[in-house]
Amino acid sequence: MSASRLATGGSDRPLSFTFDGRRVEGFSGDTIASALLASGQAVIGRSFKYHRPRGIWGSGFEEPNALVDVESPVGRVPNARATTVQAADGITVRSVNASPTAETDRNAVLDRFARFLPAAFYYKTFMWPDWHLFEPRIRAMAGLGVVDPDWQRRQVSDQVNHHCDVLVVGAGPAGLAAAASAAAAGRSVVLVDDRTHPGGSLRHRTGEVDGVEGKAWVEMTVARLKGGGQLVLSDTTAFGLYDHNLVALNQRHADGRPDTL
Repeated sequence: MSASRLATGGSDRPLSFTFDGRRVEGFSGDTIASALLASGQAVIGRSFKYHRPRGIWGSGFEEPNALVDVESPVGRVPNARATTVQAADGITVRSVNASPTAETDRNAVLDRFARFLPAAFYYKTFMWPDWHLFEPRIRAMAGLGVVDPDWQRRQVSDQVNHHCDVLVVGAGPAGLAAAASAAAAGRSVVLVDDRTHPGGSLRHRTGEVDGVEGKAWVEMTVARLKGGGQLVLSDTTAFGLYDHNLVALNQRHADGRPDTL
């Protein structure tokens, strides 16, 4: 895989961290995934059962392969998605389900025996003489991230209660248009998106909306919403819908503050 960076649009503030013991260079604004891709790191993890090599497939919360353990001065986060965690100077990132590293996983030998290891084979193969003799090792091999035994509760997340007429989840073209339409009708609007910047597909595709270039339309629409007193939340995930139209949101902060609920 050949790695490259765009000539424009990035940050000029360098940072570095380690991935499986290897030094990775990046810039402020990178996710762990983007820094790894730019550095030419193709293998990020291993498949759950046969330990086949896996690379980055998605760009957000849909990413199935790039699960990593992240260790920083504030503690360890297991099974974090590399596509959603901001890279930071000095953090230690490790692949999961690989030993010793994703590139050189010794358990990759299991793939050579794939034809003899069908689904649930171990429930029959290892029943004799006693399943409990094999269970600890099998369960250890099936694990992903490593739990921090010294974990302690840190700062408690701030909790904010907010009321609005219209909640729009997703700040892509459709979400922005819906939020703008509701605001124009005199409704109070909250617009949330799990990405750092609004715009969705318009951030990486060319196109026009109402005769305006896509990125310019996004900036104009967001500015109008904010200027009209509407609430626009980035890095925010809507994770629950409850009785009485209660929607639970989680907003992440890149400056080290605990998440806001």
